[in-house]
Amino acid sequence: MINLRFEIQNPWSRDRFKNLGSISGKITQNKSWELEHTFYDGMILDAECKFTTKQDHAGLELVLGILGYGVHFRIYDCRHWDYENGRWN
Repeated sequence: MINLRFEIQNPWSRDRFKNLGSISGKITQNKSWELEHTFYDGMILDAECKFTTKQDHAGLELVLGILGYGVHFRIYDCRHWDYENGRWN
């Protein structure tokens, strides 16, 4: 797994969160995508890039947030990882 994250939080936040919308779809039988738009007043700046393999719902996640508004994009595998046999279920 690779995970890069940078975050600056608002210490005077009232912890208000609101999901402003999301869409998703299938790319192939086992791959899907999601795009979500949110508001969280505790966030001033948020940036994240995460890439995972060989785990449940592995894939690529990108997050960018500025002054409370954030966008989260994700491409992932819909299957679960079988740790005992080292393969997808």
